[in-house]
Amino acid sequence: MTNDKNVLAAERYAQSLIDLCKNNDCSYGDMSNNLNNVSDILKQSEELVKTLNNPTLSLVQKKDIIETVFAKDVSSIVRNFLKLLVEKNRFLLFNDIVKVYNKLLDEVNEVARIEIISAVNLNEEEKNIIENKLNVKIKKQLAIKYNVDNTIIAGLIIKYGDDVIDMSLSQKLKNLKQEITK
Repeated sequence: MTNDKNVLAAERYAQSLIDLCKNNDCSYGDMSNNLNNVSDILKQSEELVKTLNNPTLSLVQKKDIIETVFAKDVSSIVRNFLKLLVEKNRFLLFNDIVKVYNKLLDEVNEVARIEIISAVNLNEEEKNIIENKLNVKIKKQLAIKYNVDNTIIAGLIIKYGDDVIDMSLSQKLKNLKQEITK
């Protein structure tokens, strides 16, 4: 997202989708699946994205394209949402809207998405220890993604939302270097 106006618009559209599901017009999971289907289709066709953002095409043509392309993979609610985005010249915000929707959905479902970066692959016992400690601190369902980055030398980096806990040896060495050079 490039500017505050787009951020606010994406947040409003995503909140509208959450509210739509909250009012039982659809389920959160179905909405998420539909949005992911649209994302997958758009990733596969840059030409489709350009076409739907083309100012020379009429609104009717764009809506027809949406119906044709997404009819079998996407619910009518999401197709109507896509048409609304095209109508309001906001289709470029689609990916940002999906990101915000997923964050809001995590809040609704009380899910904490955590990334754990280690220098080496962790075994199941190590993962269980980390997960148990995180469960004590974070009272939500955990969705943990494990990554390996050998540049951290040793230790862990834990990312949760905007928080980063860097317990890597490379960070400790950087801190030590800063202390020495003061």
